[in-house]
Amino acid sequence: MQNIVRSVNKPEYLLQPGALLRRVFGKHTEEGLVTVELPWKLPIEVNTSEVMGRTIAHHGLFEMSVVEGIFRLTEPDDVFLDVGANIGYMSSVAIAAGAKKIFSFEPHPELFKHLDKNRSLWVGVYPTMSASICVNQMAVSTHKGTAHLRFPEKDFAGNYGLASLDRWQDGDFKEVEVPTITLTEILEQCDGKAGVLKIDIEGHELATFNASLDVLSAGRIRDIIFEDDHGMESPVCVLLRTAGYTIFGLYKTIFGPVLLETATDVIRLNERSHEGCQNFIASRDPMRVKRRMAGHGFRCLAHPNVVERSLKLKPLSVSA
Repeated sequence: MQNIVRSVNKPEYLLQPGALLRRVFGKHTEEGLVTVELPWKLPIEVNTSEVMGRTIAHHGLFEMSVVEGIFRLTEPDDVFLDVGANIGYMSSVAIAAGAKKIFSFEPHPELFKHLDKNRSLWVGVYPTMSASICVNQMAVSTHKGTAHLRFPEKDFAGNYGLASLDRWQDGDFKEVEVPTITLTEILEQCDGKAGVLKIDIEGHELATFNASLDVLSAGRIRDIIFEDDHGMESPVCVLLRTAGYTIFGLYKTIFGPVLLETATDVIRLNERSHEGCQNFIASRDPMRVKRRMAGHGFRCLAHPNVVERSLKLKPLSVSA
C-alpha cells in the first residue's frame, strides 16, 4: 500500500491521468527498444529493460524537477550543454525549451549510438533542427586526450547511468578508452559562453569543474543543473560558490518546482521525504532563477505543441 501511495503522489501521474491509468490498469510495456512520444511531442527511442527507459516509456518523464528547471531557465538565444547525455533525453528537453544550440556529450560507445539515433529521429520529424543539436562521443573531463570509462558489466544493462571516469576502481567492471575534452575547450566552440549546463557524470563533476575553474569564475556559464548526493555543503557546491555561483536545491511537489535556499532546508526535506533533494541549480544570476522558478504548475506539461511554438518549426509533411 505504501508503494501505491508513493506512486500516486507524483505530479507526473497526477497531471497526466492517462499515464497513471496505464500504469495501474494497463499492460506492461514491452521489453526492449521502443519509440515513445514525449510530452513535448518529440519521439525518443528507449530501452524498457533499463530503469530510465522504462520510466520514460511509462509517462514520458524522468527527473521531472530537472526537466522543469531546463524549461524555465532556458532562453531563446542560449547554448545548452548536455554533459553526460546518455540517450539524449535532457537534450530533447532543451530543444523543446527553445535553446538556440545544443551540444551533447556521451562517451559510452553504445549509449552514443542511442543518442545519435534519437537525434536522427528528431531531425526526421523537424528537418530544420539539424543545425540545432551537435552530438559528441566524448567525455568531459580534466584534459583533452583520452581516459578510461568504467562501468559494472553485470548491472549496466539495467541502469545506463552507472558509467564513470572516477568510480568502479575495484570489483567486476568493464573498461573502455574514450576521448576527453574540457569545459573550457567546449566553450571555445560556442562563442565563449553557455546559458545552461546540465551535467551528470557520476562523481567526476568536481574534477571537471576544477580543471575549468577559469571559465566558471568568469561567469561564462550562467546556470548549472547538477546532481549531488552530498547536499548543499558538498565539495562541488563549495567550489561553485568560490567561483561566484549561488546554489539552490531543486525539488518537485505536486504543485510545481520548489527552490531550497539553505543547507538546513535541504536537510529538513531529506528527513521528511523518501525522495529527498539530490538536484541543484548553481547560478550567476540568482534573482533571475528565483523569478523563473516561481509559480505553480509545470511548463513541461503545459503545452503539447511546445516544440513548434518555441522553435517555430513545422513538422515534416509526408505525402500520402
